This record gives sequence, C-alpha cells and structure tokens, in this order.
Amino acid sequence: MTQPTTLSLFDNPKAIAAAVIISIVGNAVFIGMPMLVGSLAETLGFDEQQLGWLASADLIGIFIASIATSLLVNRCNRQTLAIIGTIVAIIANYSSTIFHDFDTLFAIRIISGLGGGICYSVGVASLAGTHKTARNFSILLFALVAVNAIELYTFPSISDAWGVNGIFIFFCCAFIATLFFIPWLPKKSDVNDTTATDKSAYYNAKIPKWIPWLCLVAVACVYINVGAFWAFIERLGADSSLSDDFIANTLAIGTLFTLSGCAIATWMGNKFGQSKPLIGAFVLMTSILCLLMLEVTPIKYVIAATIFNFSWLFIDVFQLGTLGNIDHTGRYAALVPAAQGFTQSLSPAAAGYILTNNYGYDGVMMLCAVGTISAMLIYMVVYKHLRKIAPEIADAS
Repeated sequence: MTQPTTLSLFDNPKAIAAAVIISIVGNAVFIGMPMLVGSLAETLGFDEQQLGWLASADLIGIFIASIATSLLVNRCNRQTLAIIGTIVAIIANYSSTIFHDFDTLFAIRIISGLGGGICYSVGVASLAGTHKTARNFSILLFALVAVNAIELYTFPSISDAWGVNGIFIFFCCAFIATLFFIPWLPKKSDVNDTTATDKSAYYNAKIPKWIPWLCLVAVACVYINVGAFWAFIERLGADSSLSDDFIANTLAIGTLFTLSGCAIATWMGNKFGQSKPLIGAFVLMTSILCLLMLEVTPIKYVIAATIFNFSWLFIDVFQLGTLGNIDHTGRYAALVPAAQGFTQSLSPAAAGYILTNNYGYDGVMMLCAVGTISAMLIYMVVYKHLRKIAPEIADAS
C-alpha cells in the first residue's frame, strides 16, 4: 500500500503540541482524582457513597461531551469547540469553590466534566488525524503520566494550604493557560488529505465494523477497573492506616515508573506484535488486583500502585495501536474518550455503593478484576478473528 507523501494539517508539530496539551488539561480532573477525592473527604466531610458520586459526576460530563464532540468535530470549527469547552470548565471549577453542598456541587462537577470532555475529545480526535497516530498517542500518554505525577505530588500540599478550593483553582488556571494553545489547532480537517480515506476503504473491505466497536467495548471494560481503582486508591491506603505523605509519595513515584511504558510498549509491539503483550498486561493487572484483596501492607501498596500505573499506560498504548491498525481515519480512536467516560462515570459510584454496603475494598478490587478479565476475553476474540480475515494486521506493530 502506498505510504503518504504529504502531511495533513494535524501533523504540524505545533498542532500536535496543542492537541496533547488540550487533551491533558481536559482530562486533568480524572488524572488527579485520588487526591481530589481525598481532599473532598477531608475538607467537606462527604461519605464514601457521596465521594463515589462526585467522582462519577465529572466522568458523566466527560462521557456526554465525548459523544457530542465525536459527532461535531468534523462538522464544526475545532478551535471554537475547544474554546467553548475551556470556558465552561473555567466557570464550573470556579463555581465549585463557592457551592459546597452535595447536590449543587454534583451538578457543577457534571458541567465541569462537559467542558473538560469537549477539550479532551477535540485533542484526541486531532491526534487521530495525524499519520503517525501510534507515536503521537504515545507522546500523549507519556505527557499524561508526567502531569499525573506532578498532580499527585503537589495536590496534598495545595489541599493542606487551601483545602479542596485550592485544587479547583488549580484546574481553573490550567484551563486558562490552555487558551493560549488553542490557536495552534487546525480549524478543520484537511480535505486534500485522502490517504487516510484510501487506507480506510482498503481495511473496511476486509474487516467487519463490529470488530472496532468490540474494541471500544473492551476499552470501556478496562475503565471499569481504572475508574474504580483510581478514584479510591488513596482511600484504600488511608483505610489501611498508611500516612498521607506515604500515600501521596507512593502514587507520585509509582506513576514515574510508567514513563518507561511507552518505550517498552513500542519495543514489545515491534518484537511481538499487538496481541501477546496486551494479553500479558491484562494477566499482570489482574494479579495486582488479586494482591490487593489480601491484607494491604506498605510494600504491597507500593508494588500494586506502581505495577497498576505501568500496566494502565501499557494497555492504553496497545488499545490505541489496535484501533489505529484497524481504522486509519481515526474516527474510532476519536470515540475512545466516550468509551472511557462511560464506565469511568459509573464505576466510582459502583465502588462507593460497594463500600457503603460493607463489602469493603475486596469488593472494589473484585469489580476492577471483572472489568480487566472481560476486556482480555474480548481482545482474545478480536485477535482470533483478525488472524482469519486480515492476518497482515492481526499482529502488526
């Protein structure tokens, strides 16, 4: 197949940088969710069920915004969409510093998620429009990990000094800074770039549409695990009598180990293809969740947090790579935030229900394991069919 000889507007380095920045800031609340949940508990005194719903509120907004943006992103000015999302997020996060009763704050956090979700989806859709999608998604995930570590390390200090309002103001400042990068985004898709369309026609002739949709279902299953685990990992440490400083440092340092995940995932993908490393990562992730069903000690907490973060990034690289190999237009990759947001919005509330009904963190880890195992089984089906109908891409790097 002929390789592209011209670059699209989205391949401009400034456009890639803007898409990465907008995606990171749009997803900033979820990245810092453990510390945000902890600060909400300590500053405002919400119980586990309320914390679960508040964690879900932002994710509900991200899900709704992702669906809407996926329908609008190729029809509307992308800069305008990003500006709207940014302004909505700024207003919502500032309003969160004023209204602290549960019902009002829950509604405001949904609106905050709408703003952030628009930004996140516009950024991911723009990266999906590049020719080197795997490389650019790896850059995004690498940057997400770095910002993750910064938030986990700084948020406890911010919370100690200014309470949860300080964290909300941090989000406001991040979205304000984003406004300076939005002009770097292309306003529209490059209508002269037909390479992706030609590739898509080639693969669509061989691959039934249910396969990429099944991959998106698997993404949603993975984020049952991620949403519940990430929302309550800080609370799990506190419930196990670990100090706040130990928890914050463990989560921050643990995320730093995932910075090597992109490089290792790229190396393993080139050497072994997509399927074997991805299935192996699911097995490793499930083992860590089972470890946390036992008594949580400091060493187990460190091991689990570190390997979980590494596996999370590793799995995401291969999920995006699989979708990229199946569909080169990127329209399915643009729906990844919606797939993530759907179960991200439900799983923290489900975890809160489990804790409120005294099933403990063992029950939460069981919920996470169900999501991970389900995703693994789905990908086993996907790769089995790909090897039959399109062996040249079944284990492409």
